Amino acid sequence: MTVVCHNVEAALIRDRLAAEHRPLVELVECFDGTGNPAGPRNLALERSRARYVSFVDSDDTLAPGALAAWTATAERHGSAAVLPRLVKDSGRPVRTPVPRPFRRADLDPVKDRLAYRTHVFGLLRRELLVDRGVRFNGRYATGEDQELVARAWFGDGRVDLAPRGAGYLLREGAADRISAAPRPLTDDLAAATDLLGGSWYAGLSVAQRTAIAAKILRVQVFGAVRARTAAGRWTPEDADQVRGLLALVGTRAPRALTVLSRADREVLDLVVRRGATAEAILRVDNARRRFGWPSTLLTRDPRRVLHREAPLRFMAASLLV
Repeated sequence: MTVVCHNVEAALIRDRLAAEHRPLVELVECFDGTGNPAGPRNLALERSRARYVSFVDSDDTLAPGALAAWTATAERHGSAAVLPRLVKDSGRPVRTPVPRPFRRADLDPVKDRLAYRTHVFGLLRRELLVDRGVRFNGRYATGEDQELVARAWFGDGRVDLAPRGAGYLLREGAADRISAAPRPLTDDLAAATDLLGGSWYAGLSVAQRTAIAAKILRVQVFGAVRARTAAGRWTPEDADQVRGLLALVGTRAPRALTVLSRADREVLDLVVRRGATAEAILRVDNARRRFGWPSTLLTRDPRRVLHREAPLRFMAASLLV
């Protein structure tokens, strides 16, 4: 096991290890003066010679026997990636990805909605990343793994789910996670904007581009809007940033907008409207989160109501995760 000591001396970490564990752990120092996880993750990846790699954040833990179960799954199926269930401190699961009902093996990136698994947590075949030259991008304040995971899930390697009991346990209480720090909206959406505008994304099929863009709208855009308006902040510059991203989606993946709910579209309409206030946006966003209401289940275009990315099928499938 490699533990990257990020901006901290290895000796301080070594002292905290039980004596019987010290021979099993390689401590590597990474002093880059940032709080960005890209640097230490890339360093660990470059040093590894293992068949598989797995990244565990400093705050998180694995269920007992999880790593062995992931490896057994990968060896049995020849998996390029094995995705475990993510479980929060509260015991509630993170319901991603959202596969077809009862589908757990040989997942399809579009049909099984792999785009919504935005974390790299799990088991990855090392050559999947090394041979493609894919790395974590340290230029971003957040989303340093967005393109990496997209290229992993939407590549040509097999993806399987791990056994249910072999979960990855997310510790949400850490105050120093950089992704939780307040940032300009430009920073929050930079990785997503570059992904949508990049050559790799342009080479995907229409269905693949739609799946990734719909995820970006639901996760990155709505998440950023919610964080700002809940804090009473919304500026003309924020509106311009969202307007630019929506224009990019309209060019690269226009169908992604059509699979959103009516309530989702009302939020997007308002956030780009000149003069819209944080209070007004928050009210509309609260309505968007009243899941089960007709406005949250139906699309503006009736022909898209039963699309796999539209709310009806998406929500029904997520209940089984």
